[in-house]
Amino acid sequence: MKRREFLAGLGAGTLAAAGFDFLGKDARLFKPAPQQKIKNWMWAHPDPKISTESWKRKFDQAAGAGIQAVHLLSYTGAKAYYPSSFAVHEVDELAKILPAARQAGLEVHAWICALICNAEAVQKDHPDWFVVSRNGDSTLAKQPYIPSYKWLCPSRPEVYQYLENFVLELAGYVALKGVHLDYIRYPDVILPEALQPKYNLVQDKEYPQFDFCYCPVCRKNFEQKEGIDPLRIEDPSSHQAWKNYRYQTITNIVDKLADAAHRKGKAISAAVFATPELSRRFVRQDWPKWRLDTVHPMIYHYYYAKALDWLEPATREGVVELPPSRPLYSGLFISQIKPQELPKAVEWSFKGGARGITLFAMSSMTDEHWKALGEALKER
Repeated sequence: MKRREFLAGLGAGTLAAAGFDFLGKDARLFKPAPQQKIKNWMWAHPDPKISTESWKRKFDQAAGAGIQAVHLLSYTGAKAYYPSSFAVHEVDELAKILPAARQAGLEVHAWICALICNAEAVQKDHPDWFVVSRNGDSTLAKQPYIPSYKWLCPSRPEVYQYLENFVLELAGYVALKGVHLDYIRYPDVILPEALQPKYNLVQDKEYPQFDFCYCPVCRKNFEQKEGIDPLRIEDPSSHQAWKNYRYQTITNIVDKLADAAHRKGKAISAAVFATPELSRRFVRQDWPKWRLDTVHPMIYHYYYAKALDWLEPATREGVVELPPSRPLYSGLFISQIKPQELPKAVEWSFKGGARGITLFAMSSMTDEHWKALGEALKER
């Protein structure tokens, strides 16, 4: 279904009830607040099994505990929950979720999984868009770690245009306050310590089957700039120019998407790896340099074999590297945090300089978690 068919089928009354008003060409330009106040967030996954009344209860519970905003999963690379010519969409889910969130007083930001792509149409029509390992394997044909690890190459203008189309379409909904980027990186060249045994791996260095991207576009671009084909670099892990090239390709695509969102009056944010140093080393994200409005590092202590108090130094590392005007919200891995531990997790996040926390995910929060969170946040 094309967007125009979807709109024609719903009618103006239904659109207004579901929050589907559109911005026109004269929409106000985005102007970030000069000083961000404390704000608390959560990531949430649409679920067809959840009724409208259940969504209302969940969002009311979250708002009552001190949550002000929600990243709502809207595009996964294979399914979109918004009308789009690029993927399957679930219109009914929006009609249930958006009004319930707004009635609870929550901001809603569209959460999209960007460079990971399992969309059949893209795989069929554009197999050359996918990243290639140092071994010469495209993730379309041979995936590292898990079958869904099929990644688009950020060096390609066509990939940027593909993502920009999503951002601009989502930015067309007045009910949405912003766009939230996830999987905006390369595949993990090294997994966090606690995850390596799960895949029977010991990643004591960068191995070629996990090292990306060596597609023709990346090789040509880098050779034109630096005078060497990256495949001829003896030790890519220590070649600073080659590392910088990949940092910059991600930065470029994020900044362009930020410009697109801002032109439509929307904020833009991203879920990123836990700290700037780990992000650069593991997935080529140099996120302190990105022109985002907010940043949400996934400080999932469990994956890094760290104690919960690691939240404080990890948060501080990000805050120190970011511009002072850009707020950081510490991402908490709720499935590995007991309700009685949640107040300390919140405290350590704020001690590290966070302007709030982001819960992963709403579905992991029990009644006990919500109660503990409400107590922890009521004085903030």
